[in-house]
Amino acid sequence: MTRDEKVMMYQRGQSNCYYQIGKLVDQLCDSILKESEVLGDDEENRKVVLSHIERIKKAHKQLLEA
Repeated sequence: MTRDEKVMMYQRGQSNCYYQIGKLVDQLCDSILKESEVLGDDEENRKVVLSHIERIKKAHKQLLEA
């Protein structure tokens, strides 16, 4: 296997990893939203939920930029 083939395999694996992480982030955010609906739709709860989701998405963005 040539060096270029190894690099391509590594990059494909890395892209797949980022894709899987993105899917998990989306699932986590959806789960948080569903749980918040169960708890009720008051303003305090909404702020907490949106804060959690924002932190998760910010961390995911930082991971992609690293």
